[in-house]
Amino acid sequence: MSTISGVITVGVTIAAVSVLARLLRHARPAAAGNGVGAIEPEKISAWITVIGGASMAVGGVMAALFTDAGWISLGLTLMGICCGGFMAPSLTSIHKVFWTQDGIEGPSRMFGPTLGAARTKILWSDIKRTGTTITSYWYVEAIDGRRVYWSYLYKGFGALTAMLRSKRPDLPLPADMG
Repeated sequence: MSTISGVITVGVTIAAVSVLARLLRHARPAAAGNGVGAIEPEKISAWITVIGGASMAVGGVMAALFTDAGWISLGLTLMGICCGGFMAPSLTSIHKVFWTQDGIEGPSRMFGPTLGAARTKILWSDIKRTGTTITSYWYVEAIDGRRVYWSYLYKGFGALTAMLRSKRPDLPLPADMG
């Protein structure tokens, strides 16, 4: 029975993320117009993840205090702290990506499976390649190795993709950036 519920959970998660990505691609970016724009993490899903992570952490602590769950409670606590903690910066504007006619500016470092606080600006002409990370963040990389990262969970990311295509039609984009 637990295998069936696991398969159902995975299937529902994949379907939900796919629908969310499709909606966010066509959503209005945080700002756009006349060759400038900004995108940022979608706040509702970020809040849900942070609250869910905090709930898991509290549940793990409660299980440790009031049951003999042992390693399961520790695992639940750590997983909750990681999920909520890695998503918490997305509730601020630290991971916002801006673009102009000249270039793109945004988060430039990874911190574990998520984005760090460092930022950089890259001119469109200095971009040498695009790609995706193992944690599904997309990036543009400058000639000198600097990168700007963003995600398909950024509201209006399709506007940035369109701008990138218009400024650098010579660069292949990862298939899922479409």
